[in-house]
Amino acid sequence: MHDSLASSGSPRPLVIIGAGGHGLEVMWVAARMSLDPVFGSWNVLGFVDDHSGLRGRMIEGVPVLGSVAEFLAANRGKPWYFHCAVGSNLQRQKLAEQFEGAGFQAATIMDPMTIISPRATLGAGSYVAPRCYIGPKAIVGRHVLINVGASIGHHSTMADFAQACPGVRVNGHCEVGKLAFLGSNAVIHPGKRVGDCATVAAGSFVVRNVSPSTLVVGVPAVSVHQTPTFEFETPEQGNTPPAIPNASRE
Repeated sequence: MHDSLASSGSPRPLVIIGAGGHGLEVMWVAARMSLDPVFGSWNVLGFVDDHSGLRGRMIEGVPVLGSVAEFLAANRGKPWYFHCAVGSNLQRQKLAEQFEGAGFQAATIMDPMTIISPRATLGAGSYVAPRCYIGPKAIVGRHVLINVGASIGHHSTMADFAQACPGVRVNGHCEVGKLAFLGSNAVIHPGKRVGDCATVAAGSFVVRNVSPSTLVVGVPAVSVHQTPTFEFETPEQGNTPPAIPNASRE
């Protein structure tokens, strides 16, 4: 477990990076944590977002404090926590490094309905949504996003900046690499590895190791030979997933 989950006497100041749908989820889970004395409470100071149309607005009663550049220029070095609520793994990495470099501390946000083994490890800045499971000896890295109802099996690893979408099943003794993306309801067979920057499409079943920077699709999952830097991004970021080309078995 990480010390940003530890209970403390007074609410900890928290800034949420990203004022989209995931930002609202993070704010909601932070409020749920604040009701549980095991986790201690958060005081959400506001959102930071580069969308010019959001500047100065209130979202669910919480202000948008400005763009990333504006916020860092005005608040660098303050003893505040931040959580990066951005779906793109690459963008989340970039922003987390900026805020950590400016002296802010990464907040780990985990819903109280998570079932997590006391022998599991959860890295700083990670997000764990309601109804997730993290098993014994599982290691979740820094700024990992584990969405609703996903499970990370015993002795498995989710490396830094990886993402498991809703309903993902990472079975025991699996390795999910840095910046890897597991689409909704994807399943990783016990003991298999998904390489760094790889993408497993939604609903796919991985029965063989996935090479780094590879997109796999289907049941069983097969490699798609296209775009080594492919990454799904959320519609709120102004992008939609590209059409998936024909898959081929290797």
